[in-house]
Amino acid sequence: MPLPRPPNPVKRMLIALYGYGMAALLFALWGVLKLTVRVRHINRPPHFAQQRTIDCAWHDCLMPYFAGAMRYPKPYVWMNHPAWYMRGVHIYLGWMGVRRLVLGSSGHGGRRALQELAPLLTAGASTFLNPDGPYGPAHQVKDGVLDLALQTGAPIVAIHVRCHRAWRAPTWDRKLIPWPGSLVELVYSPPWQATAENREALRAMIQSHLNG
Repeated sequence: MPLPRPPNPVKRMLIALYGYGMAALLFALWGVLKLTVRVRHINRPPHFAQQRTIDCAWHDCLMPYFAGAMRYPKPYVWMNHPAWYMRGVHIYLGWMGVRRLVLGSSGHGGRRALQELAPLLTAGASTFLNPDGPYGPAHQVKDGVLDLALQTGAPIVAIHVRCHRAWRAPTWDRKLIPWPGSLVELVYSPPWQATAENREALRAMIQSHLNG
């Protein structure tokens, strides 16, 4: 889906400048994190870099996840909030190796975005979702990740993120911000296949793993 364009050319220019400026700041922050935190991958599935997966982590873990998982070594497609003020995030994700961005989130065309995402996964791409995002409730697995897995047949890999030293931001999800020198650990679940029969059991397994 193309990014929505405001009709006024001056507004388009200002939003573009804002977007690239914000993306540059995010990229700089990512670079600082990569240089100042240590990252350990635990139980990462064999051939993960070649395997099609639906990865997921809690919304509060985005910053340490970016430090540990990006840039992406395999084709990823993402869905993200469509609002204009997210333009910098959209640009940044492209710099991080996201091949295609589908715009939509809970309450903002999320169901349509999932339907647009599904054939891309069926064709071999991977994706990453926050099963409790973008507005919560925090640490509760919503239906989207399960619906997508059932529709595409792609296995779910839950990623529990641990920061040994971090600050909690005053946001709805109390976002984790690692301190310099902190150890960030990404603990991977096995690839889980979703079926109509194991749907609710799998929801509980994902939630349990993400909570550590």
